[in-house]
Amino acid sequence: GRTRRCARRAGPCAPCSLRRPRPAAASRRPRRERGARPTPGGGRATVAAMKISMQLQYAGGFKESAARVVDLEKAGLDMVWVNSGISRSTFFPNWDWQNVEAIINTNIMGAMYTTKACADIMVQQDSGTIVAIGSVASMRGLPKHGIYSMTKIALNHYIESLVAELPQLHFILIHPGFVDTAINQGNPNRVFLMTADKAAQLMLKAVAKRKRYYIYPWQFRLLYPLVRALPASLYQSIAKKLVKMRK
Repeated sequence: GRTRRCARRAGPCAPCSLRRPRPAAASRRPRRERGARPTPGGGRATVAAMKISMQLQYAGGFKESAARVVDLEKAGLDMVWVNSGISRSTFFPNWDWQNVEAIINTNIMGAMYTTKACADIMVQQDSGTIVAIGSVASMRGLPKHGIYSMTKIALNHYIESLVAELPQLHFILIHPGFVDTAINQGNPNRVFLMTADKAAQLMLKAVAKRKRYYIYPWQFRLLYPLVRALPASLYQSIAKKLVKMRK
């Protein structure tokens, strides 16, 4: 329920799975294994929505919100979903620096603030899962949405780097296609459109299976590597034609 509601949100949100202290009599698994295999039907999650601004303010805001629900020192942090993201047209003839900076601050800096604040806690406990929500827009630079695709490419590379730097943590990178949410409802070219509920189910299953890399729907799973493999000259020729067609 909560995960599905959060999937519909277009704005910055940091849903986290916070472990609640167990009774003293309860059996405890080794720290590395606790919460390591979440299932769609099990476990308890807490959703905290926070405004993403300055680094120190965000880190403090995250800990403050978490403290209202559970003592992180005792309970720990199992999982965070890094899904801050907005999308606006950045077509060069209609360039707007306000839009450009909003996309970069939310999609890149916001994702980094969330990841860093949670990874600090997870590294100390030597366990944890970070689920980063990218986009199929990261396959190549997209005309009219170049800044958005740039931020998702940046997120892809950032998470790949952390996989090597923090081997004690588990990272999952998910690239959704078009999901029927406010972030893309003004786009007339939403191919392979999927409902938010269906998208949430697919993501939960991917996380439960501990996939490290997941693209959906299946049509984009096939297209993504093919488009990335296109020679630059061929892709640019196709992109120029698309721009002309959509003017």
